[in-house]
Amino acid sequence: MNARERFTATLKFEKTDRPFRWETPGIWGATISRWKNEGLPDSVADGKVGALDFFGMDKLFWLPFGTWTADPFCPYFEHEILEDDGTYVIEQGTDGIIKKNKKTNRETSMPQFLSFPVKTRKDYIDKIIWRYDYNTKERFPENWSESVKKYGVRDYPIGMFVIGPFGHIRNLMGDEEMMYALWDEPDFIHEIMGNWCSFYQGFLKMVCSDVIPDMIMIWEDNCYRNGPLISPDLFIEFMLPYLKKVIDTAKSLNIPGIALDTDGNCTKMLPIYIEAGVNAFYPFECQAGMDIVEVRKQYGKQFAIIGGIDKSLLADGHTEQQMYDEVDKKVRPMMELGGYIPMLDHTVPPNISYSMFIKFIEYVRKITDNRK
Repeated sequence: MNARERFTATLKFEKTDRPFRWETPGIWGATISRWKNEGLPDSVADGKVGALDFFGMDKLFWLPFGTWTADPFCPYFEHEILEDDGTYVIEQGTDGIIKKNKKTNRETSMPQFLSFPVKTRKDYIDKIIWRYDYNTKERFPENWSESVKKYGVRDYPIGMFVIGPFGHIRNLMGDEEMMYALWDEPDFIHEIMGNWCSFYQGFLKMVCSDVIPDMIMIWEDNCYRNGPLISPDLFIEFMLPYLKKVIDTAKSLNIPGIALDTDGNCTKMLPIYIEAGVNAFYPFECQAGMDIVEVRKQYGKQFAIIGGIDKSLLADGHTEQQMYDEVDKKVRPMMELGGYIPMLDHTVPPNISYSMFIKFIEYVRKITDNRK
């Protein structure tokens, strides 16, 4: 089987020759810097060879429309450095959010969010809504036609990022202002959701007229350690109807994978997203209490699972046996049940050594590639 066949078969709980190899969605820059001193080849450390390619992971290509967590504005906001003290910068990002960031190794800490682009409906009209014209030609790269020909004969899966309804409003207003607006300005929230829905319905149709992705990855991040950041009832009232419409459109366009990304404990949100039509979830954070074996027992084959291996058990201070035990506990039963891609419960932080990560990769593949 090729990577695309392997990926789509997994989503359908069909048998594969081996798992789709995607043991992590990414590796922090600070981790790469550490590994350079622990034996990682210079070609990888310097970015000439992709880290995921170096570790033999299957190719998953993302269409060039925005990033995992950023709204697909066109045009984007201008990036501006507002203050720089040598250690931190205060800047307006292309998402319109003003943040305080570390100058180096930014991924090792969360930014401080200082201001969001939408405080009033006038802000929304003046700054945002016109950036959601899905007919704008500039959304597509200059080599789009040539790329489409290549995508048509691909043997690897293609994904497309979609900013979810919660993620979208959170990007516009921030958590606190969004929560107030749900109560104080419900009509405004419905207006934003209606425009979000119309954009993605139209844009998905445009993209799929050229190439049909194998998966959309809907970014929400609406949960934390103790549960959802939004009341499930409020999500059902304000966001679920619009999410259903977008997912219905994606399915009508024959996109097989409808994946959802939320960190934290998403136990209370799973049935709501299932109702919306989601058929795959990621990453099932163990530190938030998520246990993929128990989730599979509860939900059976209602959705594929990506992730759920506790990355903290690979960190400094843990033994190889602890890592092996975690893989045995999670990967062995999940592979028997199907619909599973073995993966850490997020990207690889710098407290994981190069040697431990290699042993993790080797062990996962040993017990999965050789299964009968």
